[in-house]
Amino acid sequence: MNLFFNPINLYIMNKFYSTLAALAVFTTGNLLAQDASALTNELEGTTPAYDCSYEVKDANQTILLNGSTATQIFSACTDGKLTEVTLGIKALNDRGTYTVEVRSMNGLVLDIARFKQGQVIDGQVVLPMETHVKSGLRYILNVSADAGFDLSLRAKHGPMGTLTIDGSPYRGKLVGQFGFKTVEATGLSSDEGRGGQTNGDTDIPSEKSANGLCNTEVSTNTGRIPTTGETIGQTFTACATGHLQQISYQIQHIDGDFVGMISLKDARNNTLFTQEVSARNVRNGQLVVPMNEKVREGAEYKIVLKSIRGTRLAVLANDNPADALGTCTFNGTELETNACFSALVKEKTNDTPSTFSETDLKVTAYPNPFENELGIRIDGIEEGKVIVQLLDFAGNVLRADMININPDNKVINFNTDDISDVGFYSLRVVHGDVVTHTTVIKH
Repeated sequence: MNLFFNPINLYIMNKFYSTLAALAVFTTGNLLAQDASALTNELEGTTPAYDCSYEVKDANQTILLNGSTATQIFSACTDGKLTEVTLGIKALNDRGTYTVEVRSMNGLVLDIARFKQGQVIDGQVVLPMETHVKSGLRYILNVSADAGFDLSLRAKHGPMGTLTIDGSPYRGKLVGQFGFKTVEATGLSSDEGRGGQTNGDTDIPSEKSANGLCNTEVSTNTGRIPTTGETIGQTFTACATGHLQQISYQIQHIDGDFVGMISLKDARNNTLFTQEVSARNVRNGQLVVPMNEKVREGAEYKIVLKSIRGTRLAVLANDNPADALGTCTFNGTELETNACFSALVKEKTNDTPSTFSETDLKVTAYPNPFENELGIRIDGIEEGKVIVQLLDFAGNVLRADMININPDNKVINFNTDDISDVGFYSLRVVHGDVVTHTTVIKH
């Protein structure tokens, strides 16, 4: 019996587990190595897991994710590594697997971890990381749950600015802790996860050509922005008054079964155009979407691309500030890069009518997402007839009505009891030559 506690036997056990830890690092990577190291620490005495940390306590809110993503910005407190991320968990589906990514502010994935219910202890999940970081720089934590699997995260009410839920700003922060370990600068990656790839292309300036076309474009790439369900947004300024002929993103990777949505929005976040896209829309590395939408020179617009149904793609990007032609966002979080994109405008010529202006027409759909009824309010015009249509993304008109707009009549209601398919639909409003598109979601 006493042989088990013999100092010689204990010494041999310590050596065995130390060897196991070293072997695990060499052969199987971070997870097994940490398990073996934990066994060694229990025998030889524990050491601090990190040198400095950033922590948010006092949870007073809950964020529910289901087929959605929470994106939190945080800063590194030392040069070295992010070694551990702890998240506050209220509840989760016992069959779900949840994904946590650490990204650079260029949108590139630097580290990734996954967890299940069994890893949550006393309302917390502790995730080991090996992410190179630099003191004072900002990074992105991306937490996602697949559709059909609830994940409730703890949060603390506070100012907006660092947290978004599915691209929408959220007032507060995720409750948890980021632990950092100091490492000599020579051991750090100098590129901070940037792709570093370039091609022989040069940027095409936003200038007007003889045929009345102008193109706002970022074409040279230095990295990429991968996404699985998150949105990639890119703003640009129209280079002429006329019609936007097409928009495009440069694609580095796309799943063969990719399905997504691409939209054009104005500066007031009104949706001007929406279309479902797939891998079939990609030719020669470009996801190109033709259109014919009125734009005004100097006005700001935004292209929004979102993958759906769990499919993946990666958009090429350029982090050179001198090449930036707008602002790029990942799931609503502003990045320090621009997507490689193109916005081609056909300029208004002298033989077209001189009265060209964007409408002040504003369409509000509520509730959105909707269930049994969809209300549509139309503002921006005092009087006139408008046609309102609800379409699926195959182009089929599911509902249509005409409304005479006047100060006392600006609302129309569609009964949607017989629309059974959950998903995205397009709300089209036509007023004279003006056509607006708004994306609505059926619950």
